[in-house]
Amino acid sequence: MKELQKLQLKGLLILSWVICSWNLVSIPSQAQTQIITNNTSQSKIRFIPPYNDPPDRGTPPTNDGTGSRGDCLAKKNKPPLTRLAGSHNLKLTVQERPTLWIYVPYTSNEVNDGEFVLQNGDIDVYRTRFKLNATPGIVSVSLPSDLPPLAVGKEYRWYVDINCPSATSNSESLTPASLTGVVQRVSASPELQKELSAAKTPLERIAVYAKQGIWLETLTELAQLRLKEPQNTNLQNVWKDLLSAENVNLGIIVQEPIVGSVTVTSKQ
Repeated sequence: MKELQKLQLKGLLILSWVICSWNLVSIPSQAQTQIITNNTSQSKIRFIPPYNDPPDRGTPPTNDGTGSRGDCLAKKNKPPLTRLAGSHNLKLTVQERPTLWIYVPYTSNEVNDGEFVLQNGDIDVYRTRFKLNATPGIVSVSLPSDLPPLAVGKEYRWYVDINCPSATSNSESLTPASLTGVVQRVSASPELQKELSAAKTPLERIAVYAKQGIWLETLTELAQLRLKEPQNTNLQNVWKDLLSAENVNLGIIVQEPIVGSVTVTSKQ
């Protein structure tokens, strides 16, 4: 009888030890999940410009529209035609055929069409006409898969012309209808490849590109995330912080919607 009681007591002690051990393991796990959740809700991506020297001669100094091919009226309470990439520090890509982003304050009802041109020196590499969306906002223009890859190290210049109907109002209310910028492909460094492989989330990947000064992938991957989750407040805050940074200088368009890619109508 006593032996039976000893066995029962021993069993109870073992059971108590197991329960306590399980609690000790599970409590830190819950705390860790909470920390990860809190960190995710406070995500911030810092872009580190790749160059500290002055821009090369001929590199566009601002993000606003330049030139005056066309007659696009200024839109009240709307930013001007603006590029999101193409300046000295916002031109790098590791993609063979990258995606470029611009803000267009016009709708398809207000604009006849647009034209995108990519040039290598004076030679046209790619030229296409496109239709805008029904909603003003940030749009993308992607280089097609059948285009030869951009050469590593070479700087290409691109142009966007917005072809508006002839204006009849005072010329002082007109804004430029053209944008120009540059794009340069670089090789992915071993460090970049290693950090991308170690990234566990899309935001971590974007942070790696930003840290390495690769702007086009930073911008494109974050914009695509926002298109998938337009109501995600964390992504909205990350977007706002990134574009408003002093070394990016795109705060003027942070509140504008991302409407997606333009519709290509012809290629040359």
